[in-house]
Amino acid sequence: MIPLEKRIVMSILPRKVVDQVLQYKKPGEKEEIFNWRVKYENQFYNYAIYWKEKKIVGHIAIKEDSTVPPVSEAKTIIRLAVSVNTILRFFITHGQGWAHTVDEVWHKQSKLLEQMYQKYEVKMSDEVKQSFQEFMEVPTGILKEYREIQEANRVAKRIQQKVIGNYADQSMEKELDKAWNQLFHAKNNQHLLFLKTKESREKVIDFLSKEIPLWDLKGRWDLQKIKTQHRSMLFDKDELDAVLDVQSDVTRNESGEEAFKEILANTRNPR
Repeated sequence: MIPLEKRIVMSILPRKVVDQVLQYKKPGEKEEIFNWRVKYENQFYNYAIYWKEKKIVGHIAIKEDSTVPPVSEAKTIIRLAVSVNTILRFFITHGQGWAHTVDEVWHKQSKLLEQMYQKYEVKMSDEVKQSFQEFMEVPTGILKEYREIQEANRVAKRIQQKVIGNYADQSMEKELDKAWNQLFHAKNNQHLLFLKTKESREKVIDFLSKEIPLWDLKGRWDLQKIKTQHRSMLFDKDELDAVLDVQSDVTRNESGEEAFKEILANTRNPR
């Protein structure tokens, strides 16, 4: 039995388009026709992929009149469809999670650090003062980047509402790509802020550990909260490698082009 969602998509598509998609399907494959179209140079195209054993094995772009354009024409359509679909899927999967933060947590952290700084400033060396300043910049910096992530997520949601069940065009792809870059740059900036302030945070904790008397239970509890905050900003080896890997946009662009070459190689539009 055809799943309900697929039946709904097929029912709103021209029968000739569905027939063409099925015609290019190979034995043992499953087809998926996107529930939105691509608009390019005032023409509409449908895009479909073919699955086999949970792996995408083929792609096809079909005009609204059911003609199958050559791959030289379909290339731009497929690139746009893949780009929009990839970005929207990422935002759907990760956007809300990345955008979520409890502002009060960061405000409390900032307030606690400021209180500690004021209380022990007279005992600090210039080096410790500088480390404290860098640590105190973390909450503000993180919240600033969260605002960027939240704005990118809002843009993606707005475009998603326009695309699903309708169409995507080059202007939408451009706006989505901008939001995608905004999202990643903001997330990357958060990671870099954690990395760059690691040594300063450790110096602050070392200083406070020596200065706060053991009998000062509140002070010791506050120190424990600062240590917990510090640990939440650390990366294990795999996480650190991932952070460092995304520093080069060139690498990301090159890997994207390699992936698209593979998609084109599996495109079933005539050559």
